[in-house]
Amino acid sequence: MATMAAVSYATKSQSLLDANRHDVLGFLLSAALPLASYMVFHGVADFNQVMPLFFAPFGMPGWVGAALYLSALPLFGIARWMVACKSEAGANAGWWLVALMAGTIVFPFIVAPLDSLLLSILSMSLLVVGLGAAIRTAKVSRLAGLVMLPGLAWLGLSAFVGLSFVAGWTPPFGLTNANANVNAAA
Repeated sequence: MATMAAVSYATKSQSLLDANRHDVLGFLLSAALPLASYMVFHGVADFNQVMPLFFAPFGMPGWVGAALYLSALPLFGIARWMVACKSEAGANAGWWLVALMAGTIVFPFIVAPLDSLLLSILSMSLLVVGLGAAIRTAKVSRLAGLVMLPGLAWLGLSAFVGLSFVAGWTPPFGLTNANANVNAAA
């Protein structure tokens, strides 16, 4: 009987750094771990002399764009914390959110060598993963889906502005590009 109680206690005890625990510490860990992962990835990339590039439209400073972009990571972590332990659908949504966070962490470091078309395709792909995660998350917890919304809005704005630039310079919509070449020859 005492052995059974000890085994039961040992399996129910949680690690101090368990982000799935449903208390204040779990909430804080879920918000902080994505940013900590970004910092580690940034350190490795900086060691390899790769600098991140962030979307900063409408004349805003680059650091504001970076702050808005990185503020999505804790929101995605909190949404994962809200749904991961609720059900099997919540665990599935949690893994989608982990994929979204991983893509969000890696994205600014791999965009520098890409041309505008590949950059647009990559940003739209990240947005599609985000929308898939949001749909799965909202099915489990509507509040968790709402928590994700500001981060998805920034990712969506980035993707659609990039897509509009690409569409404006490639056929069949690239008439201004073709006219510029005709006018330059005259």
